[in-house]
Amino acid sequence: MKTVGNDLVRHQLHENRKWYLGLGILLTLFGIVLLASLPFATLSAVFLFGTLMMIGGMIHFIAAFKIFDGGFRWLWALFGILYLVAGYYAFTTPVKTAIVLTHILAIILIVAGVIRLFNAFIFRAFQGWGWTLFSGILTLATGVIILMSPEAPFWVLGLFLAVDILFQGINYLTLASYIKREVPKSSADV
Repeated sequence: MKTVGNDLVRHQLHENRKWYLGLGILLTLFGIVLLASLPFATLSAVFLFGTLMMIGGMIHFIAAFKIFDGGFRWLWALFGILYLVAGYYAFTTPVKTAIVLTHILAIILIVAGVIRLFNAFIFRAFQGWGWTLFSGILTLATGVIILMSPEAPFWVLGLFLAVDILFQGINYLTLASYIKREVPKSSADV
């Protein structure tokens, strides 16, 4: 009975391989295009943020009057309004939004770097603590460099978006290649 399930999974993987390959190619190309035009990628990230905030605001507002009663209703409605305002702000002032989001990202990286440094010193008796220390120094330095760079808001968010999309594409290409090389075809495919 187990071989029937395995055959079904293998068949499904081989059937979807072309989709993984196509998606991988598209995402990889899109990631490369975004890397070549980081200001455009940053603007795309800001508009994506604005869109998600608007959607979140509408969902909060709808939930306020469809799901919740009493005081919670007005709290959720307030959250919905705040999300909508944040989304509107992102669309009407994308450069200011990029600056704010970049500074928030830099502060998060600084805090994460400090926490990793602290963890490295706490666990220095254990093997591998040096990697945590190295990671903490790198994360802290990245946050400081981003925060101190006046042009960072014009490329940092775009870089993060472009690299993420590029690696997703490479991941799908790797999966498609693995399926072709390593996953035996099911008896239904033969």
